[in-house]
Amino acid sequence: MAEAAPTLKHWTGGPASNNMHTMTTVKPGSIWHIGFIVDNVDTAMADLTAALGLSWADIHHVKANLQGLDGRVYRVDSRVVFSVDQPVSIELIEPSHDTPLVRRGDSAFHHIGYWSENLVAEQSRLDEHSWPCLAYRPDDQGDRRIQLSEGPFGILIEACSTLASRPGLEHFYPDARS
Repeated sequence: MAEAAPTLKHWTGGPASNNMHTMTTVKPGSIWHIGFIVDNVDTAMADLTAALGLSWADIHHVKANLQGLDGRVYRVDSRVVFSVDQPVSIELIEPSHDTPLVRRGDSAFHHIGYWSENLVAEQSRLDEHSWPCLAYRPDDQGDRRIQLSEGPFGILIEACSTLASRPGLEHFYPDARS
């Protein structure tokens, strides 16, 4: 039997007559970055700087583990950089094969990142709305630093802990925006 196409219920967590604003606890303005998978961070930075005049934070070489809820450990080895001069940052990520940090289809678009105060509670909320967690990155204390969830049409969202330190990106934190 063919799988039914997503309906408005998939997006709102209930019938179309429900109030859509009750779907989420994500606060307006909490979206702070859009992530793209690029073959080479240096080349992509140069191209976007030439086209849009963007400025960039330092490039970070990320060697870390992502934990799958099924116990699988994804070993990430990637370079990542964020633009710093827009209300919403552009994140460029070099792919890390055999992890969730790879191109999804033909598009360079990878995820929308937003702030959350409690990633475990956020996972429960998203599970209720059919956005299961693919993997999360623990910090040195074992708390979740980021968490990737997948929704309808393969869209990924990345909940980012407001407790995680991101040197050079402090102005994107929710308290800094007020």
